[in-house]
Amino acid sequence: MPDNKKDKPIFRYKNIFLQSSHQFIGNTLEYFIAHTEKLVVFIVMPRVKNKDNTVRLYKYGELIEEKPFILSQNVFLYYLVWYLEYLKALRKYYTRKERFFAVVFHPVFFFGTTMQNFWRNIDFVYWVGDYFPGNNIFILLFERLKKFYHDRVSYSCYASNMINKILNGQVLSNMNRKTVMLGVNPKEIKRTLKREGLNILFIGLIKPSQGLELFFDFLKDNREYKLKIIGVCEKNLFSKYMTVIKKLKIEDRVYFPNRFFSEDELIDISRQCQIGIALYEDNPSNVTYYTDPGKVKTYLELGLPVIMSNIPSIASYIQEYKAGEIVERTQPSLTNAVKNIKMNYLGYIKGVKRFNRHFYYENYYQGKFKFLERG
Repeated sequence: MPDNKKDKPIFRYKNIFLQSSHQFIGNTLEYFIAHTEKLVVFIVMPRVKNKDNTVRLYKYGELIEEKPFILSQNVFLYYLVWYLEYLKALRKYYTRKERFFAVVFHPVFFFGTTMQNFWRNIDFVYWVGDYFPGNNIFILLFERLKKFYHDRVSYSCYASNMINKILNGQVLSNMNRKTVMLGVNPKEIKRTLKREGLNILFIGLIKPSQGLELFFDFLKDNREYKLKIIGVCEKNLFSKYMTVIKKLKIEDRVYFPNRFFSEDELIDISRQCQIGIALYEDNPSNVTYYTDPGKVKTYLELGLPVIMSNIPSIASYIQEYKAGEIVERTQPSLTNAVKNIKMNYLGYIKGVKRFNRHFYYENYYQGKFKFLERG
């Protein structure tokens, strides 16, 4: 890259602060690194895993500096230190004269907005990724806090039309308010359809609500299929699932190491699989019902047709592009979906490719984030 600043290429975005994570979904980090002249990335891990938090500075697509920090597992100190580290990053990487967009996903960044705008020139972009239903007092207070700041920031984006409608009373699509779902970066992975059966892939954090026991019963009655579970769960749930697996005598057809996997490991394992599953609870009491589930986008990035519950934000796209099957959480519905994909596998693969072209992150984000461009 040329040493003379005036000879450097012109990037799409001038100056952005981005909240991110170490999860490899959405490809937002890769996108903004490639197209932002100056990018500050603030990576925060969940409270139960309070290490690996870091602030990174990128200039012209190159990593210039990285500073790790540790957060407490105490809920009050966790958010307090998070906020103080954020203010420290603003002070270190920006001057009063620099205008920048702060693309963030959590309301903690908006505390003291008047003070922040007094000593730094910030335009906030609140990318709302979830909605929590229920009557729990803490959930109600959190949702009211989100709504309070949402109504006061210049720009808001939403992971789904459902969240967009909840916060605005209608689905808005203009420069200041619009739906921005997760983009995908398709992987070129060669795989073949097994004549004797299929390998099914499950990815992600494992919870009781995700229908794995339903699939264990499916394996008991369909011995030509195997399941690979790539994700972690708490010890009691893991013990419960292993007991069920042994009771059903399907140990030889379930791979369940209960550990984190790197992206490279995930890609290698996915080569052996032909279908991804996402059996969410498809009712309004489920948080996933309202958002754009990253698990589904990950399967499609890996080139896998998906069998999933009727999650409104994404199910219509799966059906439109014929990239998988939408099922009820019953044995007959699940069995029919697997058989349909097996009988017309190449047709579903073509549907996956059509889906991925629509959500390809480079093109998709460029259109959605036009308002962040220079000038």
